[in-house]
Amino acid sequence: MKKFTAILGTAVLCVTAATATASERPDIYVVKFRADDCANCAVMENKLDNAMNMVRSSKVELVTIDTSNALKWEVSAHTAFDRNITKQYNKWAGLTGFTAVIDRQSGRTLGCLTDNADLFKSANFIKAAAGLPHDQAVSNRSAQFRCPAAHNVDPGQ
Repeated sequence: MKKFTAILGTAVLCVTAATATASERPDIYVVKFRADDCANCAVMENKLDNAMNMVRSSKVELVTIDTSNALKWEVSAHTAFDRNITKQYNKWAGLTGFTAVIDRQSGRTLGCLTDNADLFKSANFIKAAAGLPHDQAVSNRSAQFRCPAAHNVDPGQ
């Protein structure tokens, strides 16, 4: 009877942990592509930190892809794999100074932010992407949040 109770307790705990993990996952990934030798990354990161402070939601996760050296590059690859954003990682790894806003469920890139992006418009774009209350009067036209061209292209295509 003690074994059965222990097994039942373990099963309930596992189901509870799996349910909690699934509900705690963010809806949106804000993926920062950076490197130590990036000229405009400091400005972009400062604006992004301020925008993320304006957003403050568990529905949004900031993910960093850092290609400063081989170790950080490898850690970033694992981070991308763990969050199922390898498509964007493969497309832009090595290109720095911008941030991609990615829908977790579809894996679709919704738009990108650069160091030129307005702080309030950036925060509003992230809030709108996550389904959070945002300023409807502020334009979130996709033309303002265009992503850079692919940095890594398969030569076979």
